[in-house]
Amino acid sequence: MGLNRDKWKEEFRAEEPLRWPCPSCHESPLRVVLKSLTHGETSGSKAMRDHDAFEPDLHVDGRFACIMDCGHCGNEVGVTGTYRLKDERYEDAERGEAGGYVKYHRPRYFTDSPHLVQMPEKTPGPVAEELVASFQLFWSDPLTCTNRIRSSVEKLLNAERVPQTTRNDKGKRVFLKLHVRIERYQKERKNIADKLMAMKWIGNAGSHSQGTTLDDALDGYELMDWVLDTLYARRHRRASALTRVINRRRAPRSPRRGSSRQ
Repeated sequence: MGLNRDKWKEEFRAEEPLRWPCPSCHESPLRVVLKSLTHGETSGSKAMRDHDAFEPDLHVDGRFACIMDCGHCGNEVGVTGTYRLKDERYEDAERGEAGGYVKYHRPRYFTDSPHLVQMPEKTPGPVAEELVASFQLFWSDPLTCTNRIRSSVEKLLNAERVPQTTRNDKGKRVFLKLHVRIERYQKERKNIADKLMAMKWIGNAGSHSQGTTLDDALDGYELMDWVLDTLYARRHRRASALTRVINRRRAPRSPRRGSSRQ
């Protein structure tokens, strides 16, 4: 596992391969169904075309809509977003000016978003549900997205049986703040709890409308990716166990004849 941050921030050209996985099977990248792709400009962008200072790569304000599909399972999703023009003209030694203005697209909405975090099979359902909701928001609203990541931290603590309430001095049961719950979990799993605390701080900015960016959301996903892998996939633990067994045997785990070499 591991989060490839760059692919989630990149624009795409319609004819080039995409790197976003299908949200249904997660086996194959999505593809643009070219016949479905449509483009449009805002009224302000069209008005600029009559201006003497008009430059397509500076002033075109474009929108797009299309269908993307999966070559593995046939799943289809709707996508809308914005596009810009990039000047890719160049001088060809034989033909003179070649190339042209190329459309680069940036998604703002998926009907079903690709999963930014690979969730192990044993990921608790409520945690997965919050993360899927956050994926939908990542493209258009990073602030709200980070708030949903914070909510996934709360769901994870529930799954890890960290108490949600306590009794105050008057014997009345009251809810514990997320910060306190994480501090309690630190006594049991400090390394994981420290990651959850960092996600909480990111989510707090979203909750209080302090302004968050795509990179802030990706920070949260990178931390959650590590936490889920550690808790529910345990690949690092398996790798450590395999290392100990093989080094102790000084040979592969499968039965072998003959002696091992130093």
